[in-house]
Amino acid sequence: PEFLSDEDWATVADQTSSLERIRSDGKADVEAYLADPAGRSTGGGPSGLPTLLLTSIGRKSGQERTVALVFLQDGEEMVVVASLAGYDRNPAWYLNVSANPKCWVQLDDRKMKAVARDATDAERKELWPKLTALLPLWGHFQKQTTRPFPLVILKPTGPA
Repeated sequence: PEFLSDEDWATVADQTSSLERIRSDGKADVEAYLADPAGRSTGGGPSGLPTLLLTSIGRKSGQERTVALVFLQDGEEMVVVASLAGYDRNPAWYLNVSANPKCWVQLDDRKMKAVARDATDAERKELWPKLTALLPLWGHFQKQTTRPFPLVILKPTGPA
């Protein structure tokens, strides 16, 4: 993509080369966030992007599952993208919040209960340009698949 140097693209291509690599890096991202949460929600982590932790209940296991996700703050709500780096399937976290929308969000060290829902078509039209401005790779990855990336709105419902 024109917005990345060849070196940066090589790094991204390596990081997204397999679902196993994405899962492994994702677990490491959660561990790093939990070890040092300060400033993560405003881009203070290694990626330089605003990041939250989303905990959902596994639709099969019934166990809590936590992922670190880049997000867009939209008023009191947070918007996340179920991109899975352009793979042709939705990420497990999306399947989990679709099955059970009650979830938890962590911003830095602040934890809250939330409810997840898919963005409406009108919200999607408004949010997608903001999301791709935040992380242009989402636009690139969307071109790699016919699967429209779900945009998920996380609405806080109270402290956790």
